[in-house]
Amino acid sequence: MSGESGALANIMNTAQELEQRFTFALYAADMDFKAACKAGWGFQDDQTNQGEVYAYRVHAQDIPLTRIAATSVLVDSGHYETLPAPMDVQTIFGDKTALVIWEYALLKGIYSSYELERSEDGTSFFPLSEQPLVNLNDRPDAPALRMIYTDTLANNTQTYHYRVRGISPFGEYGEYSKTVSGKGRALLSYVPRIVNIELPETGEAILYWDFPPEGEALIQGFELEWAENDSGPYTTVVTGIPTQDRKIAYQNLAASNYFKITALGKETNQKRTSFSSLVQPVDSIPPAMPKGLEGLIDSLGIVHIKWDPNAERDLQGYRVFRGFKAKEEVAQRTVSPILNNSFTDTVALKSLNDKVFYRVVAVDNRHNHSKMSETLILEKPDVVPPTPPVFRPYKVSNDTIRVSWHPSSEVGVRHLLYRKEKSAESKWKEIYKGLDTVTTFLDTGVETGKTYEYRIRAVDKAGLVSEPSPDITIKKAGISVFRAIREFGYYMDRENGYIELYWRTGNVEVSEFTLYKQEKDKKPTTWRVLPSNIVQIVDTELLPNKTYIYHLRPTMENGKYAKMETLEIKF
Repeated sequence: MSGESGALANIMNTAQELEQRFTFALYAADMDFKAACKAGWGFQDDQTNQGEVYAYRVHAQDIPLTRIAATSVLVDSGHYETLPAPMDVQTIFGDKTALVIWEYALLKGIYSSYELERSEDGTSFFPLSEQPLVNLNDRPDAPALRMIYTDTLANNTQTYHYRVRGISPFGEYGEYSKTVSGKGRALLSYVPRIVNIELPETGEAILYWDFPPEGEALIQGFELEWAENDSGPYTTVVTGIPTQDRKIAYQNLAASNYFKITALGKETNQKRTSFSSLVQPVDSIPPAMPKGLEGLIDSLGIVHIKWDPNAERDLQGYRVFRGFKAKEEVAQRTVSPILNNSFTDTVALKSLNDKVFYRVVAVDNRHNHSKMSETLILEKPDVVPPTPPVFRPYKVSNDTIRVSWHPSSEVGVRHLLYRKEKSAESKWKEIYKGLDTVTTFLDTGVETGKTYEYRIRAVDKAGLVSEPSPDITIKKAGISVFRAIREFGYYMDRENGYIELYWRTGNVEVSEFTLYKQEKDKKPTTWRVLPSNIVQIVDTELLPNKTYIYHLRPTMENGKYAKMETLEIKF
């Protein structure tokens, strides 16, 4: 098996060697027309006449087991075109180096190699290489677009000129490109380094940096760059810092500050920048209190509020608080500070409270909280009718009916009182309309012997009407008061300190008399209960300069009470 493996390896090596030989032969034929002729891939016809057109046909000699197709070409000896000049030639000069770049892809079907020449005076040019320059980076899977050549310069003070021309596979040279010129420039190898930062109580930052003195001759000065984040973007905040300075003060600080020092070289676009340094000043000053709160609640219960934006650079956002009563502690509605100076909320419209209270607090990046804003009071759209009033016990007198009620639970409503006679034909009539502060009505438009029904409703500010209260039915019956006492008088003797009360009845059957006594502005109490045959009594329990009130109520034999009589006496 090992012998067979060795024979196979020899076959593969031989095939690769032949392929490589063929490849290099093709490359040699492209580089030199004489090599192409010697390889049988080129032919020079010296027997031609100017202006004639010739046809050439090339075919391979007959080789057993192979078949190679022939090809042909027409050549007009009177038509000759100059080969084009390379395009887009550029140079990039570094420290004693020059990078020459020109277009390759567009002309690679015409030129197989190039010749690059250099001159120090702009007139006398010399090739930089004895052999033509070939692009070895061009592959089918990754075609090259440009050719690049790096040249080494003797110094950076001399001006150098470059031009390039192409060479075709027939060994013909094309036109020269445009000449490009320039000088080498020394590299700025010195980099500034921030070494210390001070934060005095004046609210500024003082930055110190190092830079070698030997590098000062290569720069024109320094610049200070600032950014709020380390990733940038950085902004140049101080320019024109002298080359000998190593300190700068900066006042316009944010909550987080990243600084860089850049050394500007004397050459164009030449600079070196330090690493960034973080500066975080002590911040105990809260943001300003949010102002200008305004908003509204729509018919769906969606709340839209907004306020004036704060001007602090280190503002983190806002916290929004909400309450449903004027004196209750508001609760936070935002989980974390929001960036926008507006907020959308939702509230339930069908609830007992008719107002919503909002306050806003501003928060900076150090979590300093501002004072709470002034309270924004928003009225909810009224979609809930008020609760109905409820009747209390009524009172029927001689000529009137007194109706009382408990008011609606909603504040600021009006009460509507209705009455009708208790019959199928009668209709409800509004007899009173007033505020919820009035809870009693004296109905004088009633007639004795009739029965009436009453109902009451509440109407709020939005015009929503409550359900009617449960109806009450009241009969206005005839009431007559029987008067049994025809005379009730007194005799007062201040010297002896007594008052004698006396009375006279008509021809009625009285069972007993109840006599009540009270001092003025005090409640009456039962003083004496007398039989029907006693019609006078003496009161000696008196004090000077007191006013006494006596009430005499007769009780009839049938158990009913007659009209009470009253005397008021100042002793």
